Amino acid sequence: MINNLRVGKTANFHKLKRALSNAAVDELFRHVRSAQPSASQNLFHHRREREGDTVWSAISFLYDRSPAFLLEEAAVRERICGFLLLVEHRGYVAVFRSKLDMPSGFVTRYLGRVPTERIDIAIAKQDGVFQKIRLRNMSVSKHAMRNKMFEANDLREVVGPAGANRYVPQAYAVQSGAEHYSTTPSTGRIAQRSDRVDHLTLVDYARAVINELVDGGKPPAPFIRTFARAIDLASISARPTTFAVDVSSLTDELHESREIRLVRANGDRIITLTKAESDLVLAELDSVLKINGDGHIMDIHTGAGDVRVGSIAINKSRVALRDLQLPHTANVEVESTKYPLGQDPARTSIRRYIDRENRFILLFDALSLAYIDGTLFRDDGLADGGKSFLRYLRPHPLLAGVTDEKGTFKSRQRVFDADSTFGTIEAAIAEGDEVLVCDDLGDEWADFIGLNNTSSPPRITFYHAKHGNLSLGAGPFHISVSQAIKNLQRMSLPAEAMAAKIRGWKKNYVNGGVKTSIPRVSRGNSDELAREFERARSAPDAVRRVFIVTSSLSRGAVERALADIAAGRAPDPYFVQLYWLLLSFFSACTEMNALGYIVCQE
Repeated sequence: MINNLRVGKTANFHKLKRALSNAAVDELFRHVRSAQPSASQNLFHHRREREGDTVWSAISFLYDRSPAFLLEEAAVRERICGFLLLVEHRGYVAVFRSKLDMPSGFVTRYLGRVPTERIDIAIAKQDGVFQKIRLRNMSVSKHAMRNKMFEANDLREVVGPAGANRYVPQAYAVQSGAEHYSTTPSTGRIAQRSDRVDHLTLVDYARAVINELVDGGKPPAPFIRTFARAIDLASISARPTTFAVDVSSLTDELHESREIRLVRANGDRIITLTKAESDLVLAELDSVLKINGDGHIMDIHTGAGDVRVGSIAINKSRVALRDLQLPHTANVEVESTKYPLGQDPARTSIRRYIDRENRFILLFDALSLAYIDGTLFRDDGLADGGKSFLRYLRPHPLLAGVTDEKGTFKSRQRVFDADSTFGTIEAAIAEGDEVLVCDDLGDEWADFIGLNNTSSPPRITFYHAKHGNLSLGAGPFHISVSQAIKNLQRMSLPAEAMAAKIRGWKKNYVNGGVKTSIPRVSRGNSDELAREFERARSAPDAVRRVFIVTSSLSRGAVERALADIAAGRAPDPYFVQLYWLLLSFFSACTEMNALGYIVCQE
């Protein structure tokens, strides 16, 4: 019967933790059959057949399952045919399968992960032409674009290197010569575009790929090397500082692809969580937590209140989530939707699922490192001492004399205090704007909005003001960054909102009940605002800029901190948080076709 097998060249490749034996394969096939209700006689069954220097095993049978669109109580079954083919070669194994899952116990005992760099070397050849890539942002900020995908005949012609080192490749498709390959490195999936082929051709394909994984020595294509690179966890001495669950992936699996469901025991019954209950669990998981301690085991703490809620274990090859105790996730378990409710043999707690599927992110006191999808990545953008980061920091001397964000107010006051951030923006930082309006308070898009319609190209600038003591920590920036990112969509100056905005700008500034004589339109003709904003809105080449103007940061201090890092000295963990927070701001601006800057002290 196996001679009738015809499938595509798609397999998951694994490094064997220990050699397979006849008994191990027999046990695997028994578990695969026992996991399926009403399994038929085997359509084919082959145990460790030898083909040259390669060994293969295969099984196929029919079984029943409930249709995904009907309740279990409907008692309707559909007949499914599944197969599993294992190809062993040089300490690796390729798994071809359809409609059958590998038992978790077998995976844990026998199957290890192929390092991402080995997959890149094997698939992303020097002559490779990349045609599709899916990327994951290394930031844990809720406001950063988490994932993005590009597709083109040749991505080198449409995807520039700017910001690339803040993204991790999660999957890509590449053409090498006449062959087309696609891969998801985190799962070891490697596919070659082909007609459906027989089992011996699959054995040959697995052997060829494994030989490349083992023997490949040339570095991968330059295009893939512009992104964050995978490195060996055991090779670093950095300390993790920040933990976040990859909630976006969990949400996709739960609500979009519906691969999993969240359940809870109710007496002797298993019940599915409602959407509202599931969303409450996801919302609780969607928070950035701190890592405390040293050594192999480290504690996870909340940011507010510094309460211990879990722990991680730093192992040689991976980081394990040992414990996670949050109120709404207690007693919540995860099941695969491939099984009827309550019958998934691999049902597990949500903590174990997050750990098993590597659905979490770690950041380190070394700014260049991030642990994502079970792999440690390095952002080589810091190799130049942070020069690319420093380009976004613009020093201004007047900010050294700022003592307050908005200043104090009196009823007859006509200008903002000169020693306030507001006053500094008006007097100097927005100097090139022909139109400048104060949009503070109410339906606020920014503290100030500036236009220059006579420059080439025209320019739209949102200014967000902040004041505080000098610091290299992220604390002073969270609100400003959140506000700036939230209002990026407003930089299109939506026509339907402009009439109400302009009516508000024609009034004097009011703060804390004090009606001042400060005009909100500090530059430009208030009667021409509608025309000026329409000109800026309709300009196809308008440059959009976002300035966070703050007295709480010194560019010189940042430069010195980056120089210390480049010299090998360990950075302050709070500076690590600042670095990633600002990167998320710059990245979010880029995604919205805007330029983000920090205007700060010298």
